[in-house]
Amino acid sequence: MKKITIILLMVLTTAFTVAEPFAPVGTATGQFLTIGVGGREVAMGEAVTALTEGSGSVFWNPSGISDAENHDIYAAYNSWPAGIHVGALSYAYRHSQWGTFSVNAKYVNFGELEITTVENPNGTGEMLQMSNYAIGLSYGRYLTDRVSMGLTAKLVNEKYGLNGYKTLAWDIGIVYRAPFRNLKIGMSILNFSNKVQFSGTYIDYSNSKSYLTNTEYPFDYWSLPMTFRFGGVIDVFSKGPNKLIAAMDMVHPNDNQEQYNIGIEYSYDTRVFFRLGYKLTADEGGFSTGIGLKWNRIVLDYALCSMGDLGLTNRLSLGFKM
Repeated sequence: MKKITIILLMVLTTAFTVAEPFAPVGTATGQFLTIGVGGREVAMGEAVTALTEGSGSVFWNPSGISDAENHDIYAAYNSWPAGIHVGALSYAYRHSQWGTFSVNAKYVNFGELEITTVENPNGTGEMLQMSNYAIGLSYGRYLTDRVSMGLTAKLVNEKYGLNGYKTLAWDIGIVYRAPFRNLKIGMSILNFSNKVQFSGTYIDYSNSKSYLTNTEYPFDYWSLPMTFRFGGVIDVFSKGPNKLIAAMDMVHPNDNQEQYNIGIEYSYDTRVFFRLGYKLTADEGGFSTGIGLKWNRIVLDYALCSMGDLGLTNRLSLGFKM
């Protein structure tokens, strides 16, 4: 187990040594997979690779489900620009000997969008049917008393009208816990998959040969937004009911330059939480804040996140731990 852990740490760390000379924006599909869910995680600037735990951790680092309760239910909701809504659901079950199992899903609700064509630029009267979702099965367990590992296999679906794809993608993560100030170091790889191709064909209106002769072409192959995450979290201050933690993440996506996120969380009596976060290299916005409340086995988290010219977005998550 120790050898496996060392190998995984080396592989995941090496992934961050590869840097792009430019930002390859627009080179990956399945962008809904990159939308952060969870009031706590988003409020802390998404600096949560080592921090996230419980059923909701499958969307950031599946190793976090190793710390789930016996029955852990999680639901998250995002209010996105243009009337779009993003949701996530997860259920985790922890067995004392076999580890923790989870079934989870993430989806996007686009609302209604009327179809337009070159001949009918104001709309045809028909509505475009769209569906984006990912359904996953996750497993996590402790390899040693300080190291946990998690794995997710998920079916990813993206469809717009008659054109779409389905593919299998993988997430893998690991967390190491040090004895100093509850320091945790986490790493994860998200959305690892083969390239995908949308079904059907299309007319290329940038190519005169295509639209003048009504010649259709198959769609190109695209990568999913594979992302490497590395981060840590540490107790800054802890005295009586007061506690302050700080976290930082480095995020390396395959379709953008490396990103750096920081976040802090103050808690009182592990019942009331105040959070601040910032994405240092965000193109738009980057600031986030939020609060959390814990009552018995119910956890409610809310985040308000700036998206620059797109305004503010609201993120909400609710957890039941039994």
